Amino acid sequence: PGASAAPASAAPVQATADAAGDLVVAPPASAAPAGPVKVTSIERHGSDKGARVVIELSAPTTFNVGTLPADETAGKDARIFVDIARATSRGVAREIEVGGVLRRVRVGVQPKGTRVVLDLAANLYRRIFYLPEPFRIVVDVSTRPPVRDDEAKPGGAREVRRVAIDPGHGGNDTGAVGPTGLKEKDVTLDVAHRVAPLLARELKIETLLTRDSDVYVPLELRTARANAFHADLFVSIHCNASDNGRARGVQTFSLAAPHDAESTSAALAARENAARAARGGQGADPGDPDARREVAAILSNLNVGDMAARSRHFAELLQRSSLASLSPRYPDTKDQGVKGAGFFVLAGADMPAALFETSFISNPEDEARLATADFRQKMADAIVNAIRAYREGK
Repeated sequence: PGASAAPASAAPVQATADAAGDLVVAPPASAAPAGPVKVTSIERHGSDKGARVVIELSAPTTFNVGTLPADETAGKDARIFVDIARATSRGVAREIEVGGVLRRVRVGVQPKGTRVVLDLAANLYRRIFYLPEPFRIVVDVSTRPPVRDDEAKPGGAREVRRVAIDPGHGGNDTGAVGPTGLKEKDVTLDVAHRVAPLLARELKIETLLTRDSDVYVPLELRTARANAFHADLFVSIHCNASDNGRARGVQTFSLAAPHDAESTSAALAARENAARAARGGQGADPGDPDARREVAAILSNLNVGDMAARSRHFAELLQRSSLASLSPRYPDTKDQGVKGAGFFVLAGADMPAALFETSFISNPEDEARLATADFRQKMADAIVNAIRAYREGK
């Protein structure tokens, strides 16, 4: 379908959207590469509700997106194609079977680059954007629209039937490590394992864990799993860290551009995002303010409709719930507040999403608490109570 220009963004990105809610966020034409780039991998995740394809490249480039409706007489599926400028694809499979709403991904050579085609089982809602360091193009398709109202029950209650819980890090990505060696990845998984049965038992909510063991899961795949699950809420669990080890307390984030690209929030998001960049080998500098501004511009265009406001509201409920859970036993808990930042793990989530920093694992006192079952259970209780409050319309 035809696309009309979206409001100008704060950084050099192009955002177009149409009346159906389809969205494309791409680099400007001036970002075309001077030399060839290579498609290094194509990751995909499909289900009967949605799918995500991540096309990773060796360097930044430009791309154009087009769609074609199904043609039953010719036996052709509905398609999305992405034409990637000056890209080669040697070594990448020409056809990849996926399943669910995404039948397959096909890769072909074009005169000026590479075309990646997604064969769809139906006409779906589409969202295409890119992420830098490493440069990758993300294609999301779904059976549900990106802009929709909360399904409200009488009395203002919200419909929350499915929740995705994301234990941060995992596998060879340990996350932050405390003074005595406590690993963030172990804390987050344990808290998630405490949350899931509580949601099922107390709230009768179906729960998806983006990882259920000590394995590495790419940031884009975590959100893809939540979208494909058609989750109504998404919570990414982490432990905070500071350079000097003195900072303490709990903090919650929603996806938004911080007002200052050199702020603490921007630096924290850059650190979390850098785990993916390091694996991509493109030499990302998480401290580069220009890179942070670019990320902020991309992600701000993904907060369609009132999703940003709903995510912020859920983050506020989560922050208040954590303080209420901790204060009786740990009255010196510091409230680090609710902030916006450009976390990749929240990018493209089509439900209200928040990133919860349980405490500062870099601080000796906070690390000691994070090591205890009591503190972890209180963190799990806080997450469950925030979800309960959101569902009740608070």
